[in-house]
Amino acid sequence: MLMNATKIAKPNKINLVIIISIQCVFLIFLIIFRFLYEPFTYKPELLIYPFCCLLCGLAIWSFWSWYLLTKSLFNPYLLFFLSAFLFNGGQALLEVFHLNEDRIGTWNIIFETPPLSENNILDTLFLIIIGLGTFHLGALLSLTKLKVKSPIFNYQKTEFLLKSSYCYTVGWYLLCISFIPAIFVLKNTVSTVMASGYNSIYLQDSATSFSATPKILADFIIPASLFLLAGSKPRTKGKLLSVTVIVIYAIIRFFLGERNQAVMPLIALVWLWHNLIRPIPKTFLFSTGSLLIFIISPLVAITRNATGQERLSINFLLEAFLSVDNPVIASISEMGGSMLTVAYTIQIVPSDRDFQMGAEYLYALLTLIPNIFGKLHPTIARGIPNHWLTEQLNPYFASVGGSYGFSFIAEAYLNFGWIGAPIALGMIGFLFTKLTLWAEKYRDPAKMAMVASFLSFFLFYARAESAMVVRPLIWYSLIPYLGVIFLYQSSSRKFTK
Repeated sequence: MLMNATKIAKPNKINLVIIISIQCVFLIFLIIFRFLYEPFTYKPELLIYPFCCLLCGLAIWSFWSWYLLTKSLFNPYLLFFLSAFLFNGGQALLEVFHLNEDRIGTWNIIFETPPLSENNILDTLFLIIIGLGTFHLGALLSLTKLKVKSPIFNYQKTEFLLKSSYCYTVGWYLLCISFIPAIFVLKNTVSTVMASGYNSIYLQDSATSFSATPKILADFIIPASLFLLAGSKPRTKGKLLSVTVIVIYAIIRFFLGERNQAVMPLIALVWLWHNLIRPIPKTFLFSTGSLLIFIISPLVAITRNATGQERLSINFLLEAFLSVDNPVIASISEMGGSMLTVAYTIQIVPSDRDFQMGAEYLYALLTLIPNIFGKLHPTIARGIPNHWLTEQLNPYFASVGGSYGFSFIAEAYLNFGWIGAPIALGMIGFLFTKLTLWAEKYRDPAKMAMVASFLSFFLFYARAESAMVVRPLIWYSLIPYLGVIFLYQSSSRKFTK
């Protein structure tokens, strides 16, 4: 008897070849156009609006082509692509519909950054287009070797039930380890924010060495809940507990003003529930997503620096929300502000800082090693890109703990320049999609829980650097998965004896 799960669709080979060919032709044409078309250098203002339209068209094409091949719109790859487009190209979307209050690329009033030239804005749009284009090409190439056979030869119900049971066990163990530290960390953060507002979180000295242990353990609470959920298809208690923990955690993070840390676990929870427990209606997904992005997100943005009882006042929250002219535009405009990190990285590198030739990725790998003895982890002490860029643009803002964030596109350029960045982004797209397809193939609960755990951190990579996602991939995703596999293999050996 087999598990009752819906397999991912096997892409039509002819459609896949055609779509990959179109994607390659588009990228080649774009590169040739960049080097041969004279106004790109001398009259960039003529191309800014067409390139904004092209970026939006690329997003539509990426979603349509992926759906045509996989028959799925709710999957980790498209969730990340949407995040990458909104954070790096949100202002281009507004520009297409003439909804930018100022011209595209104007952040100096909000972020106190130096103005950008039109040539730099056009270069930024080009890098984002070529970056997302190669990222999508890498994802498409990951489908070429996808084999979806009948599960009768691959995935028996006994295996599913055993892995589900061990997911439940690992989830419980991790929840026991992380629950008290999470309460401790969140309680201290709430006290800090109530006293001094959201920005005070970043004014505190970061915990190092053994003093960072509570924070490290607390971060296991989301993977714990997701593994618990993955093993709770027949267990109402497990489903209720995992959902309750993540929802309460998200509410607290919203209250603190940390929107990304609130939204990402919710997305991971919904995706895992949709695929392992019960499909969620599309209308619910769309309405809930719209509520988070266009209502809650702008409300949190304008109230998170309030202190004391103001944060608990319904009247204050209502007045703050009504003060926003258009929450939808405000939300997209704010998310699109991450485009500045790409723009200023292009402006500064290599004129003021050399290309890193992969050093940023190598230092990101060092985050896998815990910092036991030093004051700061070597990766942080060296200066991660978002700290470096903020110090370059606004030293005072950096000195008080401020940060503009970064972008996975900007990081690829910082490492390898115009030629290497598209290659690096294509590889990232290929590897990330391979990982998600590996999990989705037969709805293996352990693999799905691992990807969901990684997704709860990885979506932020659209506006961050790799140093922020390498540790979550191994510590908070792969290690719990290996725990499930260890228990499963141990039981299998005992059974064969």
